[in-house]
Amino acid sequence: MDKRYCHYHSAQPATWHCQPCERHYGDCCIPLNADAPEYAPSCPLCQGHLRYLGAANTAQPFWERLPKFFAYGFQVGPLAFCALLALACVFMPPMFVLWIALFSVATKYLHSVIETASFGGQEAPGLLEAFSPDSLRTFFQQLAVFLIALVLLWLAADFHSEAIYWAANIGIMLVLPASIIRLSLDKSLGAALSPSEVGQVIAAMGWRYLILCVFLFILWQSPTYVAWLLSNGLPRVVMVPVVAGLTGYFAVVMCAMMGYAVFQYQGELGYVSAGEDAPAGFAAPEWHRRKALAEAEVRVKEGQTGAALEILVAALREGRQDLKLNERYHQLLFALNERAECLNHLPHYLGLASRLNPQLAASAFLNARQLQADYLPEDPSVCERIAEVLIERHKAREGLSLLRNLHKRYPEYPGIPRAYLMAARAFSEELGQVEPAQQLLAFIRQRYPAFEQMGEVVQLEAVLAKLGRSSGT
Repeated sequence: MDKRYCHYHSAQPATWHCQPCERHYGDCCIPLNADAPEYAPSCPLCQGHLRYLGAANTAQPFWERLPKFFAYGFQVGPLAFCALLALACVFMPPMFVLWIALFSVATKYLHSVIETASFGGQEAPGLLEAFSPDSLRTFFQQLAVFLIALVLLWLAADFHSEAIYWAANIGIMLVLPASIIRLSLDKSLGAALSPSEVGQVIAAMGWRYLILCVFLFILWQSPTYVAWLLSNGLPRVVMVPVVAGLTGYFAVVMCAMMGYAVFQYQGELGYVSAGEDAPAGFAAPEWHRRKALAEAEVRVKEGQTGAALEILVAALREGRQDLKLNERYHQLLFALNERAECLNHLPHYLGLASRLNPQLAASAFLNARQLQADYLPEDPSVCERIAEVLIERHKAREGLSLLRNLHKRYPEYPGIPRAYLMAARAFSEELGQVEPAQQLLAFIRQRYPAFEQMGEVVQLEAVLAKLGRSSGT
């Protein structure tokens, strides 16, 4: 199955789907409310029910997680399982009932690993979970699958044709993992032997199923190679428990890989699970904010700009001091050339942005100048902050226009000398105009003799005086 992505954000995997609208949404478009876990998200377009896709499009491919599968086997549960097998091979008496019980526990535990991993769980189940009354039933179901596979292989060998025998052998090896997966998840022998049920697992993974089988085959052969390497160097009493423990370890790794493959292709298999890496919801205020922004963006991309404005206006009634909401509202008004409403919103937005993000305020001011050439903010502190940003951007003329006659427009503003010192620097450094800069410095010296930055004024005056003399010669 190919991954599905958000209809509005092509890089974001889809986690929700609206059937009537035929739209896939990512977590970017459908935020969750942590304060109301029972809340069922609705489609931003039709407000209808959304189908949750789980991690079907966000799960990392199993072949990219090989180190994690090997690390999975070193958790407490798998290590206890390996130790049980190793100790049993050394100390358990050769009693048929005891060995049946051991194989039942082992089968049940490995099936538990597949089931846990199929839901995205990264923590291995404990060994005690395998000591359950139904472990014997699980063992005999799995034994029946293996016996049927052996019977089929025996029948193929009866044809006395190597081609038929190896075709059957390879076919059984390819089908067996899917059958084990079905038995682990559905706990039904019928599902494990059903061609349609087993075929669904194979079809869901497509050609990637072959990759899974290759990895499983390599893992299954690993204990054999280890035993061959140790056969000449270790006594049997040591080698047997070592090989038994390694067999258990590699079996756990195989089952973890099979379970995760189900988690990865859950959509085609009819499972829905978010896994342990699912994004958490947001607190109610943040959720309302994100929901409004996401729904507005969806409406804009659908060409429904009027509806987008209504969504933002409604959100701003409760989140008037939210910078992101105000920013998006301003951008949309400006893009739609809603001149009157945009200019009406600017005083509040500029005041908010100049405190929290002066860069945004400067951009909004430049937008305002496109709507009204002589636009000036109503707050002198806003003028000063925006002017500073514009001068830093080397837009000195726009910045200086905000500071022109500031002492006449706002005679009580205490930041006038600071603003005029900045203007003097802009005149001299950005525009190369010495005379206006000297006039501003003289004004500061005359009107504000107690200015705390008077030392900087004196230094700049000295520099400008030198520039004036050098230009005169």
